[in-house]
Amino acid sequence: VLGVSVTPRLAPWRRRAVAAAAVLLACGEAMLAWFHWRLYALTPLVDPITGAVTGTFAVPLWIESEKLYVWALLLAVLALLVRDKRDELLPGIGIALAALMAGAVLWGRPLTEPLPEFLGRYLEYAAALATGSGAAGGLFQGLEGSRQYYYNTWYMWVHPPMLFASYGAFVISFVATLLTIARRHSSYERVAYKWAAFGYLPLTAGMLLGFPWAIMAWQGDSWWWSGKVNISIMMWLLYTAYLHARLYLRRPGVWKLVAVLGVLAFVALVLTYIATYVVPGAHSYA
Repeated sequence: VLGVSVTPRLAPWRRRAVAAAAVLLACGEAMLAWFHWRLYALTPLVDPITGAVTGTFAVPLWIESEKLYVWALLLAVLALLVRDKRDELLPGIGIALAALMAGAVLWGRPLTEPLPEFLGRYLEYAAALATGSGAAGGLFQGLEGSRQYYYNTWYMWVHPPMLFASYGAFVISFVATLLTIARRHSSYERVAYKWAAFGYLPLTAGMLLGFPWAIMAWQGDSWWWSGKVNISIMMWLLYTAYLHARLYLRRPGVWKLVAVLGVLAFVALVLTYIATYVVPGAHSYA
């Protein structure tokens, strides 16, 4: 994908390369779905005191090591929907897709080292339960809370995929914005706006769904001041400003402001993802 994206003479193969990547990623996602289904059948949670099974784990398909993978898959699918007669957006989209795929394979490793946090916690609990260790009770309580308020909640099956779908749309909008700046042509600006507007809807809905869940799941924590939460709000405000500024696009010089807002909003998106791993607080792995 990267090769055909940066090599002009391979331009006719770009859309085919993205389509092949989408098929390959979809096959991998099907394997992950099967793996999650097997986990659901093989991860009972047993109360060490009563011996009763309280439930099993329905682990979502877009957590831990699988985040970048799902983002790459959605971007590949959305890229095939881009209507660009000369396929001038495909080089930039292809570079972004290649970066996400490389990150998923080299950093996330969902197919070779799947769900390290969940499996680590569950296997520790299972070992303590099997040996009759006194630590089994505490491990059970922690896993039971995670099962009810994280893994098995409807929120985790709706909120993340909505955000990753919006992220995929924003990548396409960002590429079109860069072309707008470089070539100063309104056709690219219209494409950038269309995909930003498309991504804004699931972004807003996903964040609104996250608010009541955060209140329930993080009771007693000062999650409102979390860096990840605040950067996410900043990203939403920047995309809101971008869409509203475009209402005045016909005024002299406003297109430059719109383009700058589009770039800043995407930078905030990247920082939102990075903050999950480097900024401590609620909603963070740091």
